[in-house]
Amino acid sequence: MGLLAEIQHDAISDTTPASTLLRKCFVLAHNLDSNLLEDWVRHELNGYPKDAEVPDYRRIPMHFKANLTNLVYSVTNQPVPQALVAKAVGNSDIATFKCRQAIGTISEDKIKDSSTLVVNFDNIALLLERKGIFDSSYSVSQFWGEVPAPSVLGVVDAVRNRVLEFALALSKKYPSAGEVGGVTMKEPALEKTVNQIFNTTINGNAGVIGNADNATVNIRVGQGNFDDLRQQLIQHGIGEEDIWELEAAIASEPQIGTGKKYGPKVAQWVGKMLGKAASGVWGVGLQTGGVVLEKALLKYYGLE
Repeated sequence: MGLLAEIQHDAISDTTPASTLLRKCFVLAHNLDSNLLEDWVRHELNGYPKDAEVPDYRRIPMHFKANLTNLVYSVTNQPVPQALVAKAVGNSDIATFKCRQAIGTISEDKIKDSSTLVVNFDNIALLLERKGIFDSSYSVSQFWGEVPAPSVLGVVDAVRNRVLEFALALSKKYPSAGEVGGVTMKEPALEKTVNQIFNTTINGNAGVIGNADNATVNIRVGQGNFDDLRQQLIQHGIGEEDIWELEAAIASEPQIGTGKKYGPKVAQWVGKMLGKAASGVWGVGLQTGGVVLEKALLKYYGLE
């Protein structure tokens, strides 16, 4: 059985640990000399460092809760709106749990008895008090975020699914890819194909550099759902400050004009981002940047 066939078999096997599957992918990446695949596998095996952006399947929404006390009453498990917390701390992404753990530590046996996992946020409890999030007569004794345990376990399935899609797509084009004596990345056509398949199946086109068209950029944004829009823009390398600026522009221009014409503030933002693409600051090619912005915004406005 060849390496690609082994990877496909292990990806659909419930008995093969995800870490074992990824080690075979690491061998494949080495044989192909694919830095994209190798870096992704290394992060999945060892965990994502603080300075690395986590993939969309590792970004899980959190709900906040607090325990409050005063001289007379105690309130436990009080839900706290995500928007209020985000505004108080000045971080629109704070309600997103970024699962950075190595794939081998995400085990059903370790968390099967929990319906939710807890993230401690006691360090910002005092700040929330000062910002007037709670009744002034209460003090915050505990503040935390809750993450659904099934969503964390879903990271493992997401990795398996992406590996399977990648291996199937690659074997369809190059059945002997990664084998000793088989095709290698020294062949330009293979390198281009591997990178394109990786961006499509594993990375969701995140960080794709160079030329692109509407067929090679996959954008998933629900109409009017800015959280979806934010996640897609983050995946494609757009920073938080630029996204906050867009959010403000869209808030004042919630509708799009006839002929798919943006309002002046949104149009100005798009122009600025295309300028960043052209200068290299954004990190994607000008054509790619234009396609990403067009597809994301038109989907948000419900016109695609």
